[in-house]
Amino acid sequence: MSERLVGIQVGASSFMDEGVGTVLDTVQERAAVNALFLATPTWNTATGGRPEPGRPFPDHGTPEHEADWRGGNYATVHPEYYANTILGAAGRAPEYPAWDMLGSVIPEAKRRGMKSYALMDESSHARHLRGYPNFLKCLEVDIWNKPARRPCFNNPDYRNWHLGMIEDYIKSYELDGILWSSERPSPLDRLMQEPTRQGLGLITCYCSHCREIGEERGISWRRAQEGYRKLVLWNADVAAGKIPSDGAFATFWRLLFTYPELLSWQSIWVDGQHQMYRDIFGTVRAFRPEMKVGWNMPQNMSFSPFYRAANNYADLSHIADFIKISTYNNAGGPRFHSWIAGISRTVFGDADPKTVYPLILKILGLDEASYADLPKNGLSADYVRRETKRALVGGEGRCVIYTGIDVDIPAGQPDKSDIAPPVLGDAAMIDADDTSGPELAKTTPERVKAAVRAAFDGGAAGVVLGRKYSEMKLANLSGVRGALAELG
Repeated sequence: MSERLVGIQVGASSFMDEGVGTVLDTVQERAAVNALFLATPTWNTATGGRPEPGRPFPDHGTPEHEADWRGGNYATVHPEYYANTILGAAGRAPEYPAWDMLGSVIPEAKRRGMKSYALMDESSHARHLRGYPNFLKCLEVDIWNKPARRPCFNNPDYRNWHLGMIEDYIKSYELDGILWSSERPSPLDRLMQEPTRQGLGLITCYCSHCREIGEERGISWRRAQEGYRKLVLWNADVAAGKIPSDGAFATFWRLLFTYPELLSWQSIWVDGQHQMYRDIFGTVRAFRPEMKVGWNMPQNMSFSPFYRAANNYADLSHIADFIKISTYNNAGGPRFHSWIAGISRTVFGDADPKTVYPLILKILGLDEASYADLPKNGLSADYVRRETKRALVGGEGRCVIYTGIDVDIPAGQPDKSDIAPPVLGDAAMIDADDTSGPELAKTTPERVKAAVRAAFDGGAAGVVLGRKYSEMKLANLSGVRGALAELG
């Protein structure tokens, strides 16, 4: 049997606070880590920096929040790889601007027999990205024909900017692989899964590039816009409790019948995201065919049958060496609870969450705690096993599955009342968690051990500990070694 991969997601702050050697020795001794997923670039506090303001500190690192953390590229920039984009070279992170994480960590990791992957977080929601020169020229266009908040996958300058980073990394560093993460919900996902305010530029995209694709496919962008404008009004009414006389679901379905362009335009959006995957995969194969390439699947992949339908493992496995699935069982309980509450105010607005929940469990093939107990119980280790097996079967043997293991991922809203929530539209919102209180599910060494065992029982080729080392308690990391010892 080939060696099991045990990876961990870690950002620049941990290395600068504790020292490269200390971090590597700690994760190797505590959790038998043999692969690092180094968070660069990232403008996302979920993968970069210390614990977020309002979140607790673990028993290592520097116990101070980085209130002004911005993120960016923590590797040396080689401008020659960015000639095909108006965005220019990927901006260095203002934190530690003279320090090269990849250049410093990779050699130390090799000496310890550890592999190094770049965890590249697209971070499309990050406000700081919109301050980059020419970035505004790459933004999506919303249903009201105004610039939106996120860049468009179909914009060639935005696509080439990321491909420039890929080429820079794979030619400049002895990386073993790339893990690409793009956790943004599609416009239709948003309108089906949560109340969505008008005017925030979240329902997109109608830029010239997307319109051109629509014309090539014979889809009227004007009809698509008209349909989405009506769907936004439907969303607002149902969320406010103004259920149409024919019901929320029937009215939603009628809009799909009346405006088939709704689904057609959804396909343009999803295809744009997946084309980015294809371009990244092809770029790496062209220059470094031995390097491994994989995609991070957000936890919505296991919650939402709608998101699942648009992200088929069988299709993605053709352009991946591995797929990392985010089966975070501790944070997953509160997240799933919030997701059920959201769809019970939109597409399933005819019923209450307690009625919707068992139906969704049946659709997803899951068997979990009662809806009321989800926030405090989390999801079971069996959930980890089932989702791992489903991904493995779905990929039809073309790629391996790495299972994301929850180690102290924050659950619920920040504890401190003086911490301002992120501006709506600036947050990722795909794994939204609106729960709160002291009784939310917590990580323990036993739960980590059970989740790791379940992942390998489900057929995983490896596990990746997340979200980031700077949040993880050392005792909980030790649960990984306990599982590996039992597995033999």
